[in-house]
Amino acid sequence: MNRYAPELALVSGGVLGVAFGGFVLVVLGEFYSAAVVCALCVYPFAAYAIHTDHTPTTVLPPRGVTVLAALGAVGVVFDSLRLFGPTVETLLSSTLVTVGIFLPVAAYASRYGEPPAWLRPKAVETGCILLAVGLLVGSVLTGITTSAASAVVVFVAGVLYGTRMGTRSHSQRRRRYWPVGGFVVAAGLLAVGIGTAGPLDRWMAGALAAVFGPLIAVALTTARNT
Repeated sequence: MNRYAPELALVSGGVLGVAFGGFVLVVLGEFYSAAVVCALCVYPFAAYAIHTDHTPTTVLPPRGVTVLAALGAVGVVFDSLRLFGPTVETLLSSTLVTVGIFLPVAAYASRYGEPPAWLRPKAVETGCILLAVGLLVGSVLTGITTSAASAVVVFVAGVLYGTRMGTRSHSQRRRRYWPVGGFVVAAGLLAVGIGTAGPLDRWMAGALAAVFGPLIAVALTTARNT
């Protein structure tokens, strides 16, 4: 234990997360709210511990914490469906919280751990891109604008994972054309939205996601490779 006391930070965050998350769970009976409160308490302390500890995997085994985060994210989805009804709108609304709980832990695991052999970078990247497209389409069709934000986060996370774990250079070169496609999709969404003569919120959210998803992904992967 060094002078920054990363283990003490983890203990403090864990105690706060269990205390406040448990209080919310008992009082409100909502697992998803308890999970959010717990994550808000634990993640800052965990980030400090990871940053200051030379070997954070000793205390935070990557695969173990990833499984816990995945279970928490799945619990958030099921609890949201239980509370607000088993609808597509509820499922899309819960994605932003689910992504916020799982992806920080997955990012830690991909940096400090060794992914399973079956978790191939190209497959993960392709799956995240398809999921992001589905979230974007769902956002436009249902008007759940938070789903568009989730689409951006999932898209960028998948591309970053693929780049970090060894996507081929010619694939990286093709990514430079993604922003052009994003602008084309955004223009098409706005044109359809204007043509429908209704509220433009869902169309604007979809257009912004289509533009910023590829832009952020290309900017981050280009900066990583320079």
